[in-house]
Amino acid sequence: MTSNPQRTIFHLDMDAFYASVEQRENPEYRNKPVIVGALPGSRGVVSASSYEARKFGVRSAMPVSRAFALCPKGIFVVPNMKLYAEVSLQIMDVLDRFSPVKEQISVDEAFLDMTGTRRIHGEPREAAISLQKAVLDETGLSCSIGVAPNKLLAKIASDMNKPRGLTITPIDKSEIMHWLAPMSVRCIWGIGEKTAEMLRGAGAITIGQLQEFPEDYLVDRFGTYGADLYRLCRGIDERELSTGRTQQSISREHTFDVDCADFAEFKRTLLVLSRDVAQRARRHGLCGRTVTLVWRLSDFSRRSRRVSLDEPTDLAKEIYETACAILDGMRNEIDKLRLIGVGLSGFDDIRRMSLFDDTAAREKQVASERAMDSVVKKFGSKSIFLGGEKS
Repeated sequence: MTSNPQRTIFHLDMDAFYASVEQRENPEYRNKPVIVGALPGSRGVVSASSYEARKFGVRSAMPVSRAFALCPKGIFVVPNMKLYAEVSLQIMDVLDRFSPVKEQISVDEAFLDMTGTRRIHGEPREAAISLQKAVLDETGLSCSIGVAPNKLLAKIASDMNKPRGLTITPIDKSEIMHWLAPMSVRCIWGIGEKTAEMLRGAGAITIGQLQEFPEDYLVDRFGTYGADLYRLCRGIDERELSTGRTQQSISREHTFDVDCADFAEFKRTLLVLSRDVAQRARRHGLCGRTVTLVWRLSDFSRRSRRVSLDEPTDLAKEIYETACAILDGMRNEIDKLRLIGVGLSGFDDIRRMSLFDDTAAREKQVASERAMDSVVKKFGSKSIFLGGEKS
């Protein structure tokens, strides 16, 4: 009788993807601080920054005005999403050659189930090195890989030792707990700033401190989320890879009868669209980390900008406010629009964490939007409106 092979999960994360693609396409940008996002002088944000720019403190989601103050000699580039998507397809084609079980979670990162592939690709370290080389040879871009017995640990490992990192986690349960112990609770995939504040209030700044709490205590303090925390801080994650069967994005768009230049009307429209996107996300049990604003100009050209949130959401209020922030940052670039839309993507299957943010305001918002879901389900989509939906 043969035992089952040790489960082996890879998480591949491209290094500074957008900025690295720009450096590849423009040799004069190489080894220089490249900042992808809004241009200086606008109120937009940074989408991505090269490692050279990060040395100056530039980070994604930072207001571009702050990025320019930190790195005035940086090369500021408007995102080329079509190009990034094309390069992403090349990367995913490489991954498909290493394992038939792949879960792509964004344009620049994916999980691979490498269990049982040793006879084909060798030991995990050897396979990971081969994968890094294949991606570099075929795209000219570097990546970092985490190797672990489950998705949670592989994700944490891939974020270590970047760029061009290769990190292999322990396999033994006690060794895993020891390996995790000194890390910040923020290293646990799905814990954002708000949740980290909640844990800090309970006395857990590091994962090791979180490990000291009994499961009963965590459940009493944080509800069902406490049971999740008890498992996650011990590196326990039994999720399988989702191989593309789940929805990748949810979006809604509106085409104006005549080209519109009224920003108040844009925002009223975004409120309606955000409500619908949020309701559809909740219907599917999904929370997304990325909000995308889409628009079409009078010349029919289509544009988009996206922002990544600290924590996943399925709330219309958060989707709407993020979309409006992007819109406000584009005032100098937008005149009349034929179409406007909003989308939610980057769905996280450790997605319910953000719903246990222990603040009265957010709990009230969650309850309010779920009550709206019940009314809409019973009486139809036109039976209830958010404040501001009607002019």
